[in-house]
Amino acid sequence: PPPPSSGGGSSGGEESVERGPLETDLELNQRLIDAASTDTSQPGFQLFMSPHVNPILALGSYVYVTNTPNGTIDVLDADTRVVVQQIDVGLEPMSLAARPDSSELWVSNHVSDSVNVIDTAPDSPLLHTVVSVIDHLDLPAGETVFDEPAGIAFASNEKAYVALSQTNHVAVIDATTYEVTKLLHVPAQDPRAIAVVGDKLLVLPFESNNQTQLSGGTADGIDGDVCTFDAIEHVFTNNNVLSLNYVADIVKNPELPDRDLLVYDTSSEQLIETVEGLGTLLYGITVTENGQVVIAQTDARNDANGLAGSAGHGLAELENRPFLNQLSVVLCGTNDPCDTQASRIRLESPPPDQLGDGSALATPYSVVAIPDTSWIAGTAAGSDEVFIVDVNHQTLLTRHSVGATPRGITSLTLAGKPSLWTYNAVDNSISRLSIEEDASLTRVQTIALQDPRPETLKQGWHLFESARTST
Repeated sequence: PPPPSSGGGSSGGEESVERGPLETDLELNQRLIDAASTDTSQPGFQLFMSPHVNPILALGSYVYVTNTPNGTIDVLDADTRVVVQQIDVGLEPMSLAARPDSSELWVSNHVSDSVNVIDTAPDSPLLHTVVSVIDHLDLPAGETVFDEPAGIAFASNEKAYVALSQTNHVAVIDATTYEVTKLLHVPAQDPRAIAVVGDKLLVLPFESNNQTQLSGGTADGIDGDVCTFDAIEHVFTNNNVLSLNYVADIVKNPELPDRDLLVYDTSSEQLIETVEGLGTLLYGITVTENGQVVIAQTDARNDANGLAGSAGHGLAELENRPFLNQLSVVLCGTNDPCDTQASRIRLESPPPDQLGDGSALATPYSVVAIPDTSWIAGTAAGSDEVFIVDVNHQTLLTRHSVGATPRGITSLTLAGKPSLWTYNAVDNSISRLSIEEDASLTRVQTIALQDPRPETLKQGWHLFESARTST
């Protein structure tokens, strides 16, 4: 199919689809020949660049997981907890979503700039076969407008959305023809996690802000609050010595836009609401049966020691707490507008309290609603832990250790008993935990996935990702 335009477009609106050069039969044949001649016995790719958005998903009697370094989707039998099949996909698969009728599993390949469609209909002769690839290459130019796909969400069996994180767009896809029909412009940075609630598409930009900024202004506008230094003097007049013997201030400016959750109408594809004040780095999203949208996030304390230039603030004022690890909750009913007033669930005591060794729940990354309860389970990727909160009472109920850097979580009920499965990105494993009636957790098993990376490389990556090795 021809690629859609990646132009600017109006804020939040749809963008037209331009007809580019079609792939000729000769070009298609050459691409198939190149693919067939690929040596699949060679190690997979791992560039440490890809995030994850819902990398593990329970569907029917299987659990599917993105084996990111291996370039496969690994299929586990939920009862035996054994990998029964590996499905070759693109480079660095990082996100999964199931079609509403459970007949297909869609996979975002962050480096390949593509989405694989896998047949998951139990009675299909093509079960666990890639039946389509959505990539929108502009051949022979070799360019793509389908850049760094991330989260996937379905409005129906006929319509899907894919976040294109690099270009700040969401692609609207006809799920019957696998063609991109529109691009929605996202007026925020790096959309990754997305979800659909009723007739609303929820888009979560990863790199949001919390209204903090460098406090530069004009000489006649210095007020000691929002504007504390002469930006003209230090940026333009003395630009060559800007970084010498001068430290700027960081302050909170209530006039800055703070677009944290963008809400689109799934019929008109227009931006209809924006929710502010959710956090700074927005990782994961899930929706409860009651329409509570729960977001895993960290909020940067940029202004806690922001007056470095004018008041000499330093690490002491930061209190060794650069981020607050939290969940944000927005009420977003199926047929009602989203509530613009969000609440927050603290996963730790706030400053000035100092956290004990191993007590942090650092980098809340992925969340999932546990059916028939008011509980939300999440992963703390920087602490190698899983936690459960009661979203109605906004309290932390329990926590438990899992593998290295858990970035994905799914829930599955087996024989009437709920369980949690996490994807641990650094050691490329799955942890399975049982949930008791009091919300206590027991780790039942850790399942190692095939991994082409050297062990020393994984150890170094874990040191980088772990909050325990930072100050």
